[in-house]
Amino acid sequence: MPLDRQRPDGPSLDLAVIAADNVDAPRGVLLLLTGGPGQPGVPLLASLKRNVHPDVLREYRLVMLDQRGTGPSGINCPSLQETVGGSDFLTPPPAAVDECAQRIGTGLGYYGTPDTVDDIEQLRQSLKVDSLTLDGTSYGSFTAAQYGLKYPDHVQSLVLDSVVPHEGFDPMGVDLMAATGPVLKAACRQDPTCTTDPVADLAWLVQHGVNGTDLMETLSIASLNSVNPTLKGIPATLHAARTGDDAGLKELFQQTTSKGLAYGTLSAGLHMATLCSDLRFPWSGKPDRETALNDAVRRLDPKRLYPYDVATARSQLMIQGCLRWPAARVSTYPAAQQLLPRTLILHGSNDLFCPLDWSRWEQAHSRDAKLVVIPGSGHSVQRDPRGQEAVRGFLLD
Repeated sequence: MPLDRQRPDGPSLDLAVIAADNVDAPRGVLLLLTGGPGQPGVPLLASLKRNVHPDVLREYRLVMLDQRGTGPSGINCPSLQETVGGSDFLTPPPAAVDECAQRIGTGLGYYGTPDTVDDIEQLRQSLKVDSLTLDGTSYGSFTAAQYGLKYPDHVQSLVLDSVVPHEGFDPMGVDLMAATGPVLKAACRQDPTCTTDPVADLAWLVQHGVNGTDLMETLSIASLNSVNPTLKGIPATLHAARTGDDAGLKELFQQTTSKGLAYGTLSAGLHMATLCSDLRFPWSGKPDRETALNDAVRRLDPKRLYPYDVATARSQLMIQGCLRWPAARVSTYPAAQQLLPRTLILHGSNDLFCPLDWSRWEQAHSRDAKLVVIPGSGHSVQRDPRGQEAVRGFLLD
C-alpha cells in the first residue's frame, strides 16, 4: 500500500493478509477487523476465529489483515509501549509521546482510519470480489462503518460489535464516565452478594486521591468478555478500599492493565497516531492548545462526570498524548452520515469501554440496523456464545 495515496510512487507499506482457502464460499468474503486502534489481524486469527460460529466459517471465506502500523513490522515506540501499553486511559509521559512522534517521523499523519478504509478497498480489489461483509469489534466497528459510509455499494453486510460511533467521540471520555454509574449499579443488582453502593465508593476513591484514569483502565478491562464481564467482586473491592483495605484494589490494578502488551499485540504508537488524526480536540484549528484545553475543561459539568471528576477527564491518554502530538494531516470523513448497508449492532450491557448510548446512536443513524443488547455481557460481545449466535442468525439469514 502507498503510505500517501496522493504519492503512489512514494514510500509504501507491506500489510500482511491471511485468507481461508474456500475461495468459492457461497456467501463471499467475511473480513474481521480488530480493535485498538493498534491490534493486528493475522497474529490474532487463532483466537478470534473461535468467536465465529462454525456455520459462518463454512459459508464465508474468512479474511484478516494487519492494518497499517500494526503487527510485527508495525510502529514500535518502546517508551510509550512500556508506560501505557494498549491503554485508552492511562496518562502517557510527555517524553514518551515526544519520542514516539520523532520515531514515526514525517509520515505520522498517514495512519488515520480513512487511510485504512482505502487499504481495505484495495484489498477487496485484490481479492477480486464485488463486495465484502465486514465484522468489526470496538475500534474495528468504527473502521467497518467508515468503509460502509465511503463504499456502500461494496458492502454486503456489517456486524458492529461494541460500537465506537462513526461520528467519533469526546476524547475526554465524558460519555464513558457518565455511563459508569448505571453499569456498576446494574452489575450490583445482578449479584446477590453485592450489598454496597459501588458508585458512591468509586466516587469516594476518586475524591480521596486514587487516580481516576487508573480506575477507568482497570474497570474497563475487567468488563471484557475474556476477563470478568459480570463485574463480580468489583463492588466489594471498591468498598473494601474505601474502608481502608486497599490490598484487593492494588491487586486488581496489577491484574487488569494494558501495560506490558508488546507492540506486535497492540501498538501504542499506532494507537496514538490514529487517535490524534481521527478525533476532534478542543484545540483543533486554534494556535494555543493549552488555553483551548483549559477553556474546554472549565465548561465541563462535574455532575456529568460522576463518579469521576474533572481531573480524570483532563488526564485522559487521548488528551494528554494528542496535546503534545505534532500537528499533522487530519482525518477527513465521507459527507454521508447515514449507514446504508444491512447492519447488526451488538452491545454488552456491562461494557465499560463503550457506552450503550453509542450503539443506540449508531442504530439511529443507520437505514437498516438491528441492535441486540446481551444482558450481563461485556466488551467484545462475540466472545459470548449469545453474541456468536446472534451473528450466525444475521449472516446466514
